[in-house]
Amino acid sequence: MIKSIIRSIKLRFFPKREFYGLFFDLLGFSPNKIELYELAFLHKSASIPSEDGLPMNNERLEFLGDAILGSITADILYKYFPNKNEGFLTQIRSKIVSRESLNKLAITIGLDKQVMSNVNLNNNKHIYGDAFEALIGAIFLDQGYIVTKTFVEDKIFRNHINIEEVVSVETNFKSKLIEWSQKNKKDVVFDTRENGLDKVMKLPVFISEVEIEKNLMGKGIGASKKEAQQMAAKEALQHLDEPLVATA
Repeated sequence: MIKSIIRSIKLRFFPKREFYGLFFDLLGFSPNKIELYELAFLHKSASIPSEDGLPMNNERLEFLGDAILGSITADILYKYFPNKNEGFLTQIRSKIVSRESLNKLAITIGLDKQVMSNVNLNNNKHIYGDAFEALIGAIFLDQGYIVTKTFVEDKIFRNHINIEEVVSVETNFKSKLIEWSQKNKKDVVFDTRENGLDKVMKLPVFISEVEIEKNLMGKGIGASKKEAQQMAAKEALQHLDEPLVATA
């Protein structure tokens, strides 16, 4: 107890006390290994060298946090929906931990202001969701699974995630488009390909075009084939009220 109080006081007087104060308020506890939390917000583009000369950033913490968050979310949904099958639970978990959902969540709780990066964040908003996953990884390494699970349940789900609302909102645009095509007996074809590398991050960029009855109806760009197809399908759905005239 005394050690915890001393740590919290020390955090308030760090040079970056605003940064540490945010985490004390957000987490509800004083971190033991504050360097893990600093690393959680260090994007690859702003990597710093370790003592061994290797680049240090939040990618490994993101990898760990992704797995831990998925496990905790699965546990919560398993108990919340005792009569739902595996397919339903998987779909809802995917919605909750999707890049779009995690990005919005990260911004809502103020993590976007803490990310250290050398890229244009307006065009790389998935960085915020990545940082949230890295934060989960940091909490797990610092405090263990039980504290991490309590944080996700009490601080995140209870305050920021409405499970019933997630169930009622359809966000899988590709599935929705395919469902529409089957119902209306229309041919839908996705043409997805790699379109070079991002100039700053040096990561592949994918482009996807979707045709309905041989008419180009949507185009999307993303960091993965799946993301590009989702964006293309979303655009196509917005044009479905227009007449489809097959080209010769």
